[in-house]
Amino acid sequence: MSPKGEDDDRDRPSWREIDQKRDRGGGVTPAKPPRVPKKQAERERQLALAQAEALFKGKRTRPEYQADLKKLEAHHGTKKFAATAKKFLEEYGLPEEWGVLTRFLDYPDPRVVVEVLQTMARMFPARSRVEQQGFKGRLKVLALTSSQLEVRRGAEEILAAF
Repeated sequence: MSPKGEDDDRDRPSWREIDQKRDRGGGVTPAKPPRVPKKQAERERQLALAQAEALFKGKRTRPEYQADLKKLEAHHGTKKFAATAKKFLEEYGLPEEWGVLTRFLDYPDPRVVVEVLQTMARMFPARSRVEQQGFKGRLKVLALTSSQLEVRRGAEEILAAF
């Protein structure tokens, strides 16, 4: 019988041989992902970023919001406006867009109108000169002619602050 160590060395590869086999890879190489052109990669990154932002912003970035905005603008000045505006307010709350806020100045509920005026007053410094002048004019008209006492007072208070 031969010593135990001699037979084992012949049957097993050395550590050097094991390392060499690993380095060669054995013929199977993992597939590399295809290269994406820089413009396409940037476009995909921007799209993913926009989707992530839309997720955090909530309902206002959804296509339904844009459709409801269009419906609100289409019904402005008609008998359907009050119902459409009420549904919009229940679903989304007050809008952040200046132009849409001006539509709500014709809403029949005076509390909503006063809230719209206050929101627009906060946005006032960031608006263009033409928009500022238009808003001041609208405030003056509401302060003088509104049939709702609450709206008249709200408009007068905002005018006094300017």
